[in-house]
Amino acid sequence: PQRWLEVVSRPVEHGWVHYATSIDSLVNAEMAQRNFVQTLTKTFADLPIGLAIFDRQRHLQLFNPALIDLTGLPTGFLTARPTLFDLLDQLRESRMVPEPKDFRSWRQHMNNLESAAATGHHVETWSLPGGQTYRVTGRPHPDGAVAFLFEDITSEISLTRKFRADLSLGENVIDGLDDGLAAFSSSGQILMTNQSY
Repeated sequence: PQRWLEVVSRPVEHGWVHYATSIDSLVNAEMAQRNFVQTLTKTFADLPIGLAIFDRQRHLQLFNPALIDLTGLPTGFLTARPTLFDLLDQLRESRMVPEPKDFRSWRQHMNNLESAAATGHHVETWSLPGGQTYRVTGRPHPDGAVAFLFEDITSEISLTRKFRADLSLGENVIDGLDDGLAAFSSSGQILMTNQSY
């Protein structure tokens, strides 16, 4: 079996003394951690939801390709392990967060977002200047880490708005009828009426 040793050399009066200490457990733990991160990365690579996991010091530790696709942030910026606030500042500069009224209130809002995500499940809906709508979810993780999920819900929001508009149009048409109209369920409860009714 392969062994890993840390060798320390010290000069002595008539030569050198060399000490070797086994670091097998340390190397094995680092390889296990590296393999685990690679497994997570492969698992999250195909998700359409952007994922960003920050350690307790709020440095980015893990992200998936969807984060790049959704935010347009450069890969080099993300691999440099920016802090959460550096990432949020970069998103603000590229107009990928809701338009702030002023920088101070925006910064306070981002502090509140980080605190809420760190202490419990937190969800926000961001209506972006470009017309997109994102759902941003923050969740606490072990050892003080925090994860953020970025999901493009633009089509879902558009569908909901269209559905509401269609319902409103239907109600307006029914209310415009001169005759009274009532719709009943099979159990006899009134489901809908018009103004004439």
